[in-house]
Amino acid sequence: MLKNPVFWIVIVGLVLLLFGASRLPDIAGNVGKSLKVFKKEIKELQDDTDMSDAKTVLQDDQPHQTSPSTSTSQTTSDQQASQPTSEQRSNDSSTT
Repeated sequence: MLKNPVFWIVIVGLVLLLFGASRLPDIAGNVGKSLKVFKKEIKELQDDTDMSDAKTVLQDDQPHQTSPSTSTSQTTSDQQASQPTSEQRSNDSSTT
């Protein structure tokens, strides 16, 4: 149906009747600008998706390592938690 030239002639005739010949260039320009913006947004979305996929792949490939400052602070916290405080020691010695 879309390849039939009569179909396209009827469509063009209806558009001319509805909008008039003077407004057709404006309409075509606005449609062109809209398509340009639409394609730009689609491309940006694809680029963002590609970048986030690349970041995910890079993060998955790298081994999980903790930084030295994090492991040191965890070790210090663990040592402090395992050692009784002076108050606890005095309570323990007073009870015996």
